[in-house]
Amino acid sequence: MKRELSPIHLALILILSCVIFRLVSSIFPEYIPNVSPLMAIAFVGAMYLPGRWGWLVGPSTLIFTDLAFLQMNYRTEGSMLSMWTAISLVVYAIAGGLGVWISSRKSLTKIISGSVACSVLFYVAANTFSWANTVAYKLNPGYPGTLGGWVQANTVGLAGYEPSWLFLRNGIAGDLFFALLLLLILDRSVLFGQVPAKAASRAV
Repeated sequence: MKRELSPIHLALILILSCVIFRLVSSIFPEYIPNVSPLMAIAFVGAMYLPGRWGWLVGPSTLIFTDLAFLQMNYRTEGSMLSMWTAISLVVYAIAGGLGVWISSRKSLTKIISGSVACSVLFYVAANTFSWANTVAYKLNPGYPGTLGGWVQANTVGLAGYEPSWLFLRNGIAGDLFFALLLLLILDRSVLFGQVPAKAASRAV
């Protein structure tokens, strides 16, 4: 008889996998692209965990990776819970809530669309924070404190740096890759459009 993982074991495996990935990618940055499985864990992972707490898997993973590993490893100055960390917690919680919302009627199309939406949400949040930060602290170079400056932050970025939209492109590609990888591990029936055995038996 096949024994399935309990929800708590699945959550721990997802969190541990992300921590290990972040550890390896920080040691070998030249070999691993600047992508992370965190958004996929927050969004897809929440679909396969109990809804009452599954949406917390993304924020929990962020705490373990950024606040625990990265803060201790690099001894980042300032408050352990920075403004950007707080914003990130909200973004990953929203991604988890979206995953829980579509979990009962999930399909590959909805998962791909949701993954892209989560990538865009993170992108806009990150660039809005960058825009507000340069305006508040009058950083040079920085963005104008206008709607045009905000649009610049979310499109071309600052002169002399790579365009901001490349960050969006890479984020969408990385999030989709890890989302599909999680589906390959957790639910091949959704990934390949197959009818689950239980559903097939009820239809007979």
